Amino acid sequence: MSSVVRRSLIAVVFVAGILTLRILAGSAWNVRSNTLTVQRPLMGTIWKISVADHGRSEAARIAVSKAYDELTRLDALMSEWKPNSPVTQINDAAGERAVIVPAELRELIQRSIRYSEITEGTFDITWRGMGDIWRFDEQFKVPTAEEVARGQRRVSYREIRIDGDRVFLPRTGMKIGLGGIAKGYAIDRAIDVLRTEGFTDALVDGGGDVRVSGSVEGHPWRLGIQEPRQERGRILGTVELGVGSSSTASPNLVLVTSGDYERFRIVDGVRYHHIIDVRTGWPAWASSSVTVLARSTEQGVVLAKGIFILGHVKGLELAESEGVDALVIDAQGKQYMTPGFARCLRMERN
Repeated sequence: MSSVVRRSLIAVVFVAGILTLRILAGSAWNVRSNTLTVQRPLMGTIWKISVADHGRSEAARIAVSKAYDELTRLDALMSEWKPNSPVTQINDAAGERAVIVPAELRELIQRSIRYSEITEGTFDITWRGMGDIWRFDEQFKVPTAEEVARGQRRVSYREIRIDGDRVFLPRTGMKIGLGGIAKGYAIDRAIDVLRTEGFTDALVDGGGDVRVSGSVEGHPWRLGIQEPRQERGRILGTVELGVGSSSTASPNLVLVTSGDYERFRIVDGVRYHHIIDVRTGWPAWASSSVTVLARSTEQGVVLAKGIFILGHVKGLELAESEGVDALVIDAQGKQYMTPGFARCLRMERN
């Protein structure tokens, strides 16, 4: 017997009274307490950008529009789904020739290789070479061991060749997919745009991956963490990010959660979900949820998935070595966390 759970648009729950956001089709403006919030669909999810306008409402609208322009630019640059993107060109030329790419993309690929090394290969942008073996839509089916093994043979970050501004995948069928890092990088860039425009009290949420800047009327941003085995919106606790009067606020400005409840199917009692350990080709079953507090969203989204796959022992060692805080909830629901995460987590009273 199987059941389908579609991915929620919100992986992080905003605590009521701190930030009120509604999911809307298309774009919308929402002004509340001198805060401008714009929501738009992009990169396959719903984005929300909120800024405190400090009496500069028109300038805030312009700043948010520029931030969305930057997100659109990055989507065109880094999507493997757009036919003319540099990433698509790299994939189409696999096994045949190197492709000249913009420096920004080359540098992201180089950083991706480093992330692969520090996460023991659990993060690997060549995962896309597995193709559509794992689909969490109406066409879902559990692949055979042979299908998984065949897909795995096209995955190896170690084979990516970079020579100056040229990128080459040496074997036909290899492909790059930047879905596990590009959104995090884009969130960081959107915050940079807002700051450049003079808006330092801001929040950017890309489908549940959140980075904040400054404060909410002098108070830290307060965010809730989803309880992985409860209904959507049930939180296990809250953390505060940013500047303000709270002594428990995290010095980090990013909160990212990866969970096996976002996209999954249960077949014959087994939960098959979208966080795939490319080293085995199968979903990672050590964890049910990992939340990371990080310095940058790029770092946070990568490490959250790496920690999820590695499990709490190696995962928390990785978190501490990279200077981030993390909460790991294992497959049995037991919680493990770094000392820094424990200091700023406020557990929800049921």
